[in-house]
Amino acid sequence: MNTSNSFLKMMEEDERMFPPPPEIEENVLGSLGILTIMGHALELYIPKVFEMFIATLGGTLNEIDKIPTTETPTGAPGDEHEDLPPGMAGHPPA
Repeated sequence: MNTSNSFLKMMEEDERMFPPPPEIEENVLGSLGILTIMGHALELYIPKVFEMFIATLGGTLNEIDKIPTTETPTGAPGDEHEDLPPGMAGHPPA
């Protein structure tokens, strides 16, 4: 049984016979360079923009960092469904 891929061979043969023009490679590498620079700029400046908005609105980053993450929710469990009629939201039908 022949395990070679004839389409892969055809593609390799076409690449040897018709190499891509160097202008295309230069354009692709130039576009990739521009996108890389834009990505680095976004990575650096987007967090600073959010910090600027927080400072503009009167907050500080220290206040945000000091918010406890272990706060317990107010109310007893199951209070949120007391005003619903029977048969809704887990209440058994009356």
